[in-house]
Amino acid sequence: MTTMRAWQYTTRNSPFESNLVLNTVPRLDPPPNCSSEKACSILVRVHAASLNPADHKGPLTPVIGYFLNSKPATPGLDYAGIVEAIPNGTPTDLRVGDKVIGRLDWPYQHGALAEYTLGQPNSLVKLPDSLSFAQGAAIGTAALAALQPLQLAKIKPGDNVFINGASGGVGSFTVQIAKLLGAAHITVSCGPDNVHRIKSLGADQVINYRTDNVEHVLTTSAKDTGRFFDVIIDNVGAIDTVYENCHHFVKPSGHFLQVAGTNILFTAKRIVLPGFLGGGKRKYSPYLTWNDKSQLQRIVDWAGEGKLKVEIDSEFAFEDAKEAYKKLRGGRARGKIVVKVS
Repeated sequence: MTTMRAWQYTTRNSPFESNLVLNTVPRLDPPPNCSSEKACSILVRVHAASLNPADHKGPLTPVIGYFLNSKPATPGLDYAGIVEAIPNGTPTDLRVGDKVIGRLDWPYQHGALAEYTLGQPNSLVKLPDSLSFAQGAAIGTAALAALQPLQLAKIKPGDNVFINGASGGVGSFTVQIAKLLGAAHITVSCGPDNVHRIKSLGADQVINYRTDNVEHVLTTSAKDTGRFFDVIIDNVGAIDTVYENCHHFVKPSGHFLQVAGTNILFTAKRIVLPGFLGGGKRKYSPYLTWNDKSQLQRIVDWAGEGKLKVEIDSEFAFEDAKEAYKKLRGGRARGKIVVKVS
């Protein structure tokens, strides 16, 4: 029997990393044949995996986290590696030996924080020679969570965009992709240590949320310049009043996208509470990332061509995955946190 090492959890205590155990388990193997794309899986030897807040927030969510997946479970949505096996009949243009980028979709039991994982054909694309495994692993969820909300908001050339929380993995991709899609002016919020870095990625105006009231700055700026926003991307997910007051700086046709996970009841209130009762007066949409191969390919092409910078905050050895999650929970990463698996 072929084995592999995998980080697994069976309990749901806080902090999340306290539940993780590095186990030696039977290697995952796909069936020899598949009948449909949905039923197919491709065996990938993982070389690098990147971490996402959903890895630890999902399992620890009350009630929902208990039913999220079967146990023992391995965390990790995003990975890069080498194709080891492809079942007969799999609808894919990949070949054994190809370097690939992949993203797992919910729900999943066998995540990327293992020496092997089973990738879905609709979420695997080739890794360009110009990118490392670490860079490839850092793309998946964060970059899709940047592109998809902008497309849902129907961003067009000449639009003005505000990104609330631009210093993390998703935010740094959102700034760049908004520019690639033709945004005329991008305003962001971030901490003082990230101002220069975010401006270098394409931000036109940076609000230091530690010293400035974000709502006040946005409202004052709209009054003084006449520049109102077409798209708001909220990567913070705080229980605040930015959405409820955004009509002061967002066009009537504007769209507010809630990307970061926040309190479920708070999100529900924003969806159902009308403006005349204190709710928001602009279009509001919560957002969850989904797999789309064509979108992932578009992102990878940008990165491979050097048009999209993949920012990596830090890299950890496979054996130090617990420390990687501890740093992720600290909320101060500048870009993605990557675990080197193989």
